[in-house]
Amino acid sequence: MFTLFLRESKKVIFSITFLILIAAMLLMALSQDVLDFNDREIEMPFSGQSYGMQTKEIPEIIMPAAITSLYSEYKANSYTAYPIGFYKNVKLSTKEQQQVAEILSMITEISLEELVNSVNTTTHNGDRLIFENGKELASDDGEVMITMPIPNNDSDTVLLVKDELTYEKFKSYMKQVDKLIGGGSNYSKTMLLNFGKVPITYKEAIDSYFMIKDKDHFSGAYARLFSDYLVTVLSILPVFLAITISLKDKRNGIHELIYTRKTSSVKIILTRYISIITAIMISVIIISYISNMSAWSFYDGMKLDYLAPLKYDLGWILPSVMISAAVGMFFTELTNTAIGVAVQGLWWFIDINTGKAEIISGYSLFRLSPRHNSLQYTQAFNDHFNSLIVNRLFFIVLALILVAATILIYEQKRRGRLNGKFKSLIKKTFANMANSKSKSAA
Repeated sequence: MFTLFLRESKKVIFSITFLILIAAMLLMALSQDVLDFNDREIEMPFSGQSYGMQTKEIPEIIMPAAITSLYSEYKANSYTAYPIGFYKNVKLSTKEQQQVAEILSMITEISLEELVNSVNTTTHNGDRLIFENGKELASDDGEVMITMPIPNNDSDTVLLVKDELTYEKFKSYMKQVDKLIGGGSNYSKTMLLNFGKVPITYKEAIDSYFMIKDKDHFSGAYARLFSDYLVTVLSILPVFLAITISLKDKRNGIHELIYTRKTSSVKIILTRYISIITAIMISVIIISYISNMSAWSFYDGMKLDYLAPLKYDLGWILPSVMISAAVGMFFTELTNTAIGVAVQGLWWFIDINTGKAEIISGYSLFRLSPRHNSLQYTQAFNDHFNSLIVNRLFFIVLALILVAATILIYEQKRRGRLNGKFKSLIKKTFANMANSKSKSAA
């Protein structure tokens, strides 16, 4: 089996597709500044600095901010949405606008009649939304004060959030609004949290620094950010390599000979699959250590986790490489075509674009490319770590199921069954679609 592994590995390593994959990885790392961290030292914060903003689920902040946004979009009948990750401007019908107005009247003190009139009479130049009864929110250490403004002239539109409105009820109303818009709006469950922007306090900045120092040992934070970017390209590129290798024998005219050899189908498919995964992952590990080592000099005398790049490569990136390669091999063996590119490409395209809303701790079960687009937020990573484990195990199991299915198909072909059937079916399907279009055009 080792001889077979060396033979398959040689095919992989010396293929143009593999060289393109390596170049794409390097290009991604370079373009996103994660190949060289020389100018990205994680420093201990000092009092009096600005520490950036963060998102928190604070109802007192989210509700008025979301209602302000909704009222503005309602008046303009212009709603922002990202149904599959791409910007879309949505204009609602008269009936749908009426439903939005009804929801606004139920969560504010403005009557339905006033809302309808505001659309008919208000110009959008300089019109302002103000929440009455300004509220102040202070952090525990007293450093941050957030004040909701109160109206100061007669031209301001005054919105009063109903006192009896609970946060849970508010979220249910926003869910209705999101459905009216078509999904992916600012009022969806995920995007709604973006209205909860608050400054990071000094205490939080200090806590974050020591989490990185004590839990990530610095190198873990860099390895995580490297994985965040690399997994996006390694969720799609392995499918090309798997298809190239799987079709290579057929192009060379020796696939019939392989079918008649005594080597078992299990050995042939597993060896091919393992050689693809091994070649890719060795490259990933080398590049990840080059990346991580560029930051080590910042932390002389401090404890570093020198295995962090390897841990993230195997735990974060490997499952995505496995599923991408498995999809390529399965569909190539099933159809004798490169249709696996379309399947994986569509999946990847949807995943990347819908994942834009979850770039920190985006570890939902079906997330092909887990996201953590920051050197910070170690606590958020730890809080969602179990979700990440479940996600990665799910893709490992799914990949192995596809490999097992590929072995079964390969074995059937060696016995003279299935050959060309699926390919003929695909051609017939596309031919029928073309004929239908021709008839409808005529």
